[in-house]
Amino acid sequence: MSAGPGSHSGSQDPGGGANSTIGARLRAARKQCNLGIEQVARELHLDTAIIEALEDDNQTALPAPIFVQGYLRSYARLVGLPVDEMVRSYGEQGVQPPPLAVVGSSRRSPRYHLFAARHLRNVILVILAAILIWMTYPLVERFIVERTDTGDDRVPGQLELPPAIDTTQPFQ
Repeated sequence: MSAGPGSHSGSQDPGGGANSTIGARLRAARKQCNLGIEQVARELHLDTAIIEALEDDNQTALPAPIFVQGYLRSYARLVGLPVDEMVRSYGEQGVQPPPLAVVGSSRRSPRYHLFAARHLRNVILVILAAILIWMTYPLVERFIVERTDTGDDRVPGQLELPPAIDTTQPFQ
């Protein structure tokens, strides 16, 4: 990237030289793209304080390094800087993520185990079904009695055919 005369300030090379910091490189690239801090923050869906902390290399105002690496990737991609080089430079600054620690549960199990909500719901449904059956039993019983009380003694599924030979008449 070529910058105009007078764009360099102090010992830092905003164009991405060996002496420039990550924040200075980001700021220079942002200004070269004619973007404001608010525009970058809106584009990256970040707070302006995060963008300012990145450009100022203020590690105390930044979240965990794993998040900062993601922010750097997005920011570098937005302003056209080499993404992997920016993340590698950040890692070389000595900023390491905190070590992972195994945290055990200090919560003791309760003395009396209560039913889970699922079990309680099922018990209530079974009780309601039993009450419903108990209340509708007289209606169902009356319906069954009315259906079977037709006055005929016919057996369902059997036809009554008249006899083929008249047994009341003697043979001639």
